[in-house]
Amino acid sequence: MDETYIKVKGKWCYLYRAIDSSGRTLDRSLRKKRDSRAAYAFFKHLIKHFGNPRVLVTDKAPSLACAFNQLKTEGYFDSMTHRTSKYLNNIIEQNHRPIKKRHKLYQSISTASSTIKGIETIHALYKSSRKEFNLFGFSVTQEINQLLGVSA
Repeated sequence: MDETYIKVKGKWCYLYRAIDSSGRTLDRSLRKKRDSRAAYAFFKHLIKHFGNPRVLVTDKAPSLACAFNQLKTEGYFDSMTHRTSKYLNNIIEQNHRPIKKRHKLYQSISTASSTIKGIETIHALYKSSRKEFNLFGFSVTQEINQLLGVSA
């Protein structure tokens, strides 16, 4: 889980994102403020939809630590490992690039949210097809196996 900043109509907004261990985006939330309330709301939303994670990797942002500690006192995240190493967070840091590249398109929070949702959807399709070596219904591995007469 990580947050990054983007400009929306000339003002900084904060995009909270969560991905799983294979790099698929679980959820995202665009907020005007980067505080513990925004992080708390994002964590609660993730827990509601995906349950308690086994391992949570974040950077050392104070707002995330505060929200994490607040949820821990409420009884969440009991049997979970929380890691705050900046090197373990590299997967999601690199995952921010396509979104931050298009910051001049964002003219309002709603259009930014819709655009980011579209970008995430396209990248999810690309990631899954790349993982399966299947792009637009064409699979290289299936074609080679078919030519060699190997059954899958």
